[in-house]
Parts: sequence; structure tokens; C-alpha cells
Amino acid sequence: MQLNPRQIEAFRTVMLTGSMTAAAERLKVTQPAVSRLIRDLEAELDLRLFRREGNRLVPNHEATILFADVDRFYVGLDRVAKTANELRHANVGALRIASIGALSLSCITHAISILHTAHPAVDISLESLNTPQTLDLVAGRHFDIGFAQAVAEFPGVRLTQMPSVETVCVMPSTYPIASRDFIEPRDLEGLPFISLGRNNPQRLKIDQLFDDLNVRRQMLLETSLAASAIGLVESGLGVSIVDPFTATYLSGRNVVTRPFKSNFCFDIVAVQPIHHQQSKLCKEFIQIMIDLFKKQASSREK
Repeated sequence: MQLNPRQIEAFRTVMLTGSMTAAAERLKVTQPAVSRLIRDLEAELDLRLFRREGNRLVPNHEATILFADVDRFYVGLDRVAKTANELRHANVGALRIASIGALSLSCITHAISILHTAHPAVDISLESLNTPQTLDLVAGRHFDIGFAQAVAEFPGVRLTQMPSVETVCVMPSTYPIASRDFIEPRDLEGLPFISLGRNNPQRLKIDQLFDDLNVRRQMLLETSLAASAIGLVESGLGVSIVDPFTATYLSGRNVVTRPFKSNFCFDIVAVQPIHHQQSKLCKEFIQIMIDLFKKQASSREK
């Protein structure tokens, strides 16, 4: 049995409107055309679907049962159309994000909040990893996007440079250097210093800078997270050099943050799988992150 879609549409519209005339108006055809479509459908099904009671068109029991299936079909089509529209506007789907800890504890959460407000139905997951893990797992397509400390290249991924931002020096508010507008490497001569982990690319740059300038710090402690370094600074144990995002989000009342004047910045790249079409959600999230980096950079210039 080959049902005519136009007949099914006419049947559903008659059921919804309750009359041939109203159905004809909705379908933008004549009333006799609707009557003919219903008549042909009844002949095809070998069923009597409607009966007349005075001026009323009353569906038979068979029509009521048939309508339930027909309506489910149309609701399904409407759902497909709605989903397609939401996909066009990136309102549904999922976004798997990997990020280094310095960002996942600070601006990434802000960016996710912005994205969620615009697309509340999107399923978002965030995992905090180090840079090598982020690069490797994004290359393996375990994540849709990652944010890592800048590298020249890595197989299997496409890198997008985020705007550069200055690193900052965090120190107890009781330290004399806290009164300065900015901190230079020589200002930290002899001070107790809290370092980031030895495998942190930022740590390598910092150590190289002080070695080149022959500035000796009192190497007190090291920690893998900038957030932990700030906590140790807040306890009065020493000074540290960290990214500006973690400092902005986590510095307490007893911590002073100052720009650190040096020849390097806190450089971050967005990481995406190569040979993989960029989704609208990824593109939008990267732009949100770029805007946050630009905002951070401009705030330090004032």
C-alpha cells in the first residue's frame, strides 16, 4: 500500500481543525479538493474515516487511532526540523574541552558560563590536564578543543594562537616591593621564591631569564599549579610569577599582584584535531576565549 503524503496531510489537518472548510483554508486549497483527498484516502485504506452529524464532521474510531500514528510522525518531523535549526545555530550538541590547570581554574570557567548562557542545551565537559596531555588527547580526538601553553607544532593538531598577555608577580602585601607599580627580575634578588613545576614550560622560561641576568632567588618551594603558588604566597611564604588569569581570579586580600616586566609572555594556543571540520561551537568558544584574553591584555595596559 502506497499512501499519498498529500492525503495524509489533508487527513491530519481535518482532524486538527474539525472541518473540511477550515482544513482547506489552512492548506490553501479549495474545500472540494480536501474532500477529494479524504475520499481517495478512505478508498485506499478501505476505511470510513468520517461521518456527518448535522453540520458537524465527526471522526470515526478508526480515524482516531490512525490520527495518533499520523500525529506522532508529524511531531517527529517537527522535532527533526527543530534539531536541524538548533544545529545551524549551535544550540544543541556537545563540547569536550581540555585545558591546562592555569586556565581551567580561571578564564575557562568564565568562557563556559558565557557559552552556556547562549546555548543552555549544549552538553559541556571540562578536564584539567598538562600541556603534553592536552596536545596528545586532542590529537587523538578525545576532546573537541584544548588550551595549552604555546608550542611550535605538534602532530595531528591545528594550533590557534591566543592574544599574548603579560605574566604577573604575586607577593605578600607586607613585602616592600608591593608598593611598586611593576616588578623587574632584579627586584626579586634574594627573595624566597615559589616556583611552578619543573615540567611547566613557564617555569623553564622563568629560570632561563633569571640565569641570563645572574639574579639569584631563594628557591623555597615548587608546585605544579599556579593556584597553589598563590595560596603559598598568601600564607606569606614568598613571591611567585604566574599567569594573570589565575592571579585575577584567586588572589586574596593579603596578596598583591603587579605586572612582571620581562622578555616573555603567557602564551596560549587553542588546540583542535587536524583534518577535522571545526564545529560552530568550537569556533564560538575560541572567539569567547580570544575576547577574554584581549580584555585581560588591555586591562594590564591601563
